[in-house]
Parts: sequence; structure tokens; C-alpha cells
Amino acid sequence: MKKYILFLLLLIPFNVYAEEASNISKNVTYKYQNQVTTKLNDDNVKTNIKITANSDLVITSSESNIKHIYIIYEISSKNGVLTTNNNEEKSLGKDGFLHEYIKLDNISNEVKLNYNEDATISEIRVYTDGDIPSDVQIWKKENSADLMIFSTHADDEQLFFAGVMPTYINKGKKVHVVYFARHDVGAYYAPSRLHEQLDGLWTLGVTDYPTFGIIPDAYSESIDVARSQMNSAGFTDDDVIKFDVREIRKYKPKVVLGHDEEGEYGHGQHRLNIYTLKEAINKSEDSSYVVDDLEAYSVDKFYIHLYNYGNDTVLNYDEPLDKYNGKTAYEVSKEGYKKHLSQQYTWFTDWLNGKNNSYTSATQITKYNPAHWGLYKSNVGEDINKNDLFENIKVEEEKKEEDKNNKVVNIVKKNIKKDGKNIKKRMVKLVKKYKHIIIPVLISILTLLIILVIKKRK
Repeated sequence: MKKYILFLLLLIPFNVYAEEASNISKNVTYKYQNQVTTKLNDDNVKTNIKITANSDLVITSSESNIKHIYIIYEISSKNGVLTTNNNEEKSLGKDGFLHEYIKLDNISNEVKLNYNEDATISEIRVYTDGDIPSDVQIWKKENSADLMIFSTHADDEQLFFAGVMPTYINKGKKVHVVYFARHDVGAYYAPSRLHEQLDGLWTLGVTDYPTFGIIPDAYSESIDVARSQMNSAGFTDDDVIKFDVREIRKYKPKVVLGHDEEGEYGHGQHRLNIYTLKEAINKSEDSSYVVDDLEAYSVDKFYIHLYNYGNDTVLNYDEPLDKYNGKTAYEVSKEGYKKHLSQQYTWFTDWLNGKNNSYTSATQITKYNPAHWGLYKSNVGEDINKNDLFENIKVEEEKKEEDKNNKVVNIVKKNIKKDGKNIKKRMVKLVKKYKHIIIPVLISILTLLIILVIKKRK
């Protein structure tokens, strides 16, 4: 009887849930130059410590329970090596990620970080074994993209491009964001905005590490002043165009999105960004325009925010999305914008959310509505339905099926042609071989036909 019960128990499916990793950052000791520091676990990216080259930062736990390390650098990562008391080694900074995740092969109670050059670190989170929380960012470096967004500043991707990323991530599209301005240099120095960029993108479900900008952030209300500010910082239009062309040719996006030509609310850098992007789209497909030996590439479609308004493509950001547990694209982008803590006091907050967070749908945004995209250039035809940025673009599965069918057709044609040639060759051989029989027979048939024709005429 016991054997039967055991057998029945084995047939019952059991769901095994992995235990979530615990954040033990407050329970470990961070020691640098024999001094304990709490700046690395105070949940504040604005505090940091500088690790000089070839010196150790030591993280120690009273238990052997360290499995995951999540490092948040101040403005840039550095190359180095992580070692454990189990003689395990992991490379640091090789991908250049500002937020770097390392998973140890074995649990440990001591970890050392040593860098080849000076490194400034804002936070280090330490976790036990198990599934890491969803806010730990594990970035990837993709080599292709379906959708490429050219955002000017940190937060523009959550405001004037609001809704578009969740919409297409939900459809399985790969998204890459390229920024125009950078926030870790110049008069508007604010490195914390770099972290807001990453936190906001991660909240939307973006996993491809973005391309940070090259032009110092600056405010103006005209493209001419923005260009003058850029020139004073040592950059020209062509520097930006090459930067954009490089990203387009590297990632080969199907669809590219850019800012309103009027800079939405008139921002000079928005205007300069879209001006240089339009130039880059054209130069990207010009093989005579050389950038890093990258091959010329033509995007399928290029949209500009608010372009050709009234006859443009309008996206629906108010449908529940499966990937986001029923939240709408608009709701997800609002959550992404919340990660931009430094911008919550600005007028953008009420513009996106409504006064006192009163908006419940993207359609309530009246000015600069992020759902409106005008098709500026297309290599796949004009939009008809005007509700999808990927209209007329064949998905990879369709392309593969079409290529497969074309391949079959070509093989059949080739075989028919080959068979035709073979039949002709066989006929020639037969004629040569049996010409002593075939020629008299043909003459007889021809003679008979002539006699029949003559008789019919009489």
C-alpha cells in the first residue's frame, strides 16, 4: 500500500520556487585603507569614495553568504579584478557599464576589488545566493536593434518618447537609446542624472545598455545658440553626425525616432539634435561617407515627433500590455519618469502626469503629445493604417519564410534548366548514334507528307 501511495505522490507536480537573494549590504563591512566606510551602502549615489589604482577595497561578511555584487560607479567604470577568499577571480569594468553586476561562482565571505586606475564608486550592493531582485540591472551589449531612439537629455526618453518603448518591448522588439547631451561635464554638471537614465530605462524593460551623449548639456531657445554652445565646448555638427552615423551603422535599426523639429517646447539642443540626425540618416546610406570602416546602411523608416501633424502615425499607449501585467505603455513610462528624481519639481511632471497625477491616459496630454509620429523618410512605402511604426516592415520570420520559398523556387528553376540541357544532350547523342536509321526514317516521313499534300490538292 505504501508503494502505491509513494507512486501517486511522484505523479503529483510540485512547483519549486527558487529563494530570492537577500540584500545584505547593511550587514557587511566595507573597508578601504584599513578604514570602514558607510558611503557605499547608504543608498545615496551622490556620496562616494575614490579607490586609488592597485589598492584593495575589501568587503567582508561574518557568514560565508556573498554571491552577487552590484557596483554603481559615480561617472564611469574602470578595469580591474575582483577576487574572493576562495581564489575566484572576476573581471571588472570590461563592458564599461556604469551599473555593473557580478555573479560569483561560489559563495564567499570576503571579496576584494582592485582597479588598474583610480575608480570612484557610489554604491555597492551585496546579495546572498538566490534569485536577485528585479531592480538589479544586468545590462547587455547588443549588436542590433529594431527601434533606435535619439533622445537629447536624460528624461526626454521618458517624456517626449513616452509610451513608445513599452509598446514595442511588449511586441518583442529590441530597443536602443542614443543620447545627444551628457550630464557629467560642463556648467550643468549632474552625474546623478546618468543613474536616473539607467534606472528609468531599466524600469521600462530596456536591457541593451544605452549610448551616452558627447555634447555638454546646455539650455538655449534657438538652434543657433545651441550650436554656438556646442562649438565653444569643442564640437561641430560633423562630430555629432559621425556619432549618429556610427550608432546607426553599428546597430542597423529598422526604425529611428527623433525629436520635434521645433524642439517640442523650443529647446535649442532638441532642435540641433534633430537637425544633425536628419543629416546622419542620409549620410548613413552614403558609402562615400566613411566612419570607422562601417558599411553604409539605410534605415527602413525614420519618424519625427509631431511631424506632419494631423496626417501622422498615432500610437495607442492606453492598451493593457501582457509583459507589464496589464499596465498600459503610458503607465509604464510614468513609472520610468519617476526614476528621474532630479526632475520631479519641473513643469514636465504635471505635463506628463497631469496636476496631482490626474491623467489616466496618454490622450489627456494636449501639447507635444508623445503618441504622434510623422513619417519623414521611408524605404518600405508610406503608412496606410498609421497606427504602427513597423507598418510595412517584415518581421524576421516572414523574411526567413520568403527567403526559403525563393530558394526553393530558384532550385526548381535551376533543376528544370539543368534537366532541359540534359535532355538536349541525350537527344544529340541519340541522333549521332542512330543517324543511319533516323535519317532514312525522317526522309520517308517527309516524302509521305509531300505525297499526301499533292493528293489533297488534286
